[in-house]
Amino acid sequence: MASASQSHPATTATTDAAADYLMTIRYMHAEGQPVIAARLAERLRVSPATVSEMVTRLVRDGLLRVDEQTRQLELTEIGLGTAERTFRRHALAEWLLTAVVGLGWAEADEEAHHLQHAMSDRVTDKIDLLLGEPPTCPHGNPIPRDGRTAERPAGEPLSEARAGEQITILRVTEQAEEDARLLTFLEQNDVRPGSVFTVTDVADHIGTMTLERDERRVTLGLVAAAKLRMLRGRADERLFHRVPDRSGRAASAAAGGARSDPAGGKAADAGSC
Repeated sequence: MASASQSHPATTATTDAAADYLMTIRYMHAEGQPVIAARLAERLRVSPATVSEMVTRLVRDGLLRVDEQTRQLELTEIGLGTAERTFRRHALAEWLLTAVVGLGWAEADEEAHHLQHAMSDRVTDKIDLLLGEPPTCPHGNPIPRDGRTAERPAGEPLSEARAGEQITILRVTEQAEEDARLLTFLEQNDVRPGSVFTVTDVADHIGTMTLERDERRVTLGLVAAAKLRMLRGRADERLFHRVPDRSGRAASAAAGGARSDPAGGKAADAGSC
């Protein structure tokens, strides 16, 4: 019994690591990057030998294939499905942690990484409904469901905006999400999906741009701005998800249950537990 209990965590950790590799490969493909083992090692900050070992395992398990000529890594249909399910759990965990629990973006991203491996499909579906079935993660990246991803504008890099333009932040790319300091800066300055800014200055010679909103100015490096996507002008607000306020509905449901339950006060006590 002791040996069995000791081996179980290792198996779970290996499975979690495989899912992380698949999700990262999916991110890189979505960004238009050719995925080879060396770049994957840089992105994951692990050794080439570690990546080589995992790639061999993923190929063996039918989750990944390696192009014989270019050596690029490509997800199989099963591998893509696994990556998308992992990302969905991660994105919904982020919504739950930010909109309900109240964590900041960077902290929520880190905690969601742990939760994404612990959530069952049933719990994931329930959380999805609770949050109003958001089409994107809190940073604006589309959430796939049942192999389908809702069509959304691609947007343009924020770094391509010119002085005098009004722009709407569309999304913060997965590459930007990997930088905790940048995530914190963006959140603190309300540079989030749906926020509308006027570009007041683009200083190419020093690599910065300045945005203004409600008389508040935010200066971003152009390298960081390139990791954000924008829409020119004021975008349709319906593109951007807002988690529904469930408190009123919960109170109404509880009151309705108490009125219809013959036990009256007992039902209310049970509900409050």
